[in-house]
Amino acid sequence: MADNKAMIKSILGLVDDEQDSVLDNIITLIQTRLQARLNGVKTVPTELNYIVIEASISRFNRINDEGKTSTSESEVSASYQTDDLAPFAQDIADWLSANDPTETKGKFVMY
Repeated sequence: MADNKAMIKSILGLVDDEQDSVLDNIITLIQTRLQARLNGVKTVPTELNYIVIEASISRFNRINDEGKTSTSESEVSASYQTDDLAPFAQDIADWLSANDPTETKGKFVMY
């Protein structure tokens, strides 16, 4: 988790340790959700670790915007997904198809 946190802090431009506990919690939640989607693997596979990093950044950027589905200000608008792993559904399904430890290849369910 320390390497993930260092990479996330670097991408976000965070230089102090003020947000470390928030980042630790987000990373843990994203890893746990991803592991559940991977049929309960004990550790996130190295080839899917980028999902933890990218989903954690996305989640961190939505702090204080929880529950919003869209927002706009002047001519700028933004919409938020409620599932941090949704953009990676195909990657997860592909990994499961090739590596499913429970032998139920190709089964992936979005929650």
